[in-house]
Amino acid sequence: MSTSFRWTPNAKAQSTTEGAEKFALTLLRLARRGDRVVFVGTQTDRTDEESRGNILGMAEIGFEPLKTLDLVGRADLDERDFDAAGNFKFPHAVALTRAWRFEPAPLLTRTLSRQLAMVATSGVQEIEEPSDVAAIFALQTVEIDLPTLPALEAMRRMNDALRNTTGPRPSGAGYEVNPPVGGEAWTYGLRFGKRDVWKIGWATDVDGRCTDINQHIPIELGLEQWGVVLRQRMNSRDAAYDMEQRVLELLANKRKGYERVHCSRSEIDSAWQQAFVDVIRGK
Repeated sequence: MSTSFRWTPNAKAQSTTEGAEKFALTLLRLARRGDRVVFVGTQTDRTDEESRGNILGMAEIGFEPLKTLDLVGRADLDERDFDAAGNFKFPHAVALTRAWRFEPAPLLTRTLSRQLAMVATSGVQEIEEPSDVAAIFALQTVEIDLPTLPALEAMRRMNDALRNTTGPRPSGAGYEVNPPVGGEAWTYGLRFGKRDVWKIGWATDVDGRCTDINQHIPIELGLEQWGVVLRQRMNSRDAAYDMEQRVLELLANKRKGYERVHCSRSEIDSAWQQAFVDVIRGK
């Protein structure tokens, strides 16, 4: 058994115990693309003595729920993982798409600022101390070669593609995403001020398109403007158009006119990710 942490972009972490359906569903619900799960050896006889209490490694996960027995045979499992009736105790699985081990694997108590609470072995514990997160990412890692399974590769590509689906393009003191080249284009989602009013479209220059749209708003009257909130690079203009149309289709009952929809941020995010998945899978 192992305890795991989920690091979020705002330097928070989730801790939970592997195996139960609640863990798998909670992890899939809370995690974001690019988050890391960190594994810690528990103080039980199920963990090698030299690994107990050590931070062993970390991984990125896939986001499709799996069944353990679809992946491994009973002969590969420990008999202690079955109850008296022969039922497997941990039927729900979460795929690892990338994994690293820490070398050396340090003691948790010498790495984090405080010990984990008891809830970490059976539920979810949130860790908010930025120094703890920084300490984990400062550890020396060695990447682990995972099985070359088509399903894992598909999940890995999905994670890579969905990392950059939200938020404006970083600029200034940070970095800038290169503009699309060749046949590439972007699907975009504009928000009108802070209202739950969205405009969905596609363009080869999202920022330029947003500027053009705002030229038709008399901002001298103090009116709000459109701002870029969502953008997704696609490998062709046709694909960008298809994603635009799929988003609008998913939100058809929220559509008010042209490419505009009125819905909450969570609704637009859900439709956005579903549309991307549908397009790259050719649905």
